[in-house]
Amino acid sequence: MEFLDTARGWFDQGYAFFEPGLLMYRGDGEMVSWMPLLIQFGVIALVMAILLRSAGAILIFTVVAVIIHAIVDYVMPMVRGGGMDGFDFGAVTASFTDMNYWLYLGALAVMYFVGILVLGGIKGMLFRGD
Repeated sequence: MEFLDTARGWFDQGYAFFEPGLLMYRGDGEMVSWMPLLIQFGVIALVMAILLRSAGAILIFTVVAVIIHAIVDYVMPMVRGGGMDGFDFGAVTASFTDMNYWLYLGALAVMYFVGILVLGGIKGMLFRGD
């Protein structure tokens, strides 16, 4: 059980590091809304894991998944609102200077790295010939 305590300590430190970005971009400032984040993450990670041919390309697939996730974050409100608000390019470029946004993207990168590896491993066990 000592190993689990050590792993939990590492997880808590990592979460504490990325928490400001998650709270600002996927929460209300006090609590992270996990359900929409995990649904979007699950769909993108599943598609990336299906497309992954070898584990050597995991970093490329992680970066692509984070880029797709960031694009969906900006486009989804326009889709839900019927496109009435339009696309605010100024808001997109302004977020790149915010440190909390980079913490959010870093948390996404860690999530996608682990998620694509796990789902790719499951895919490799189920479909041996692929």
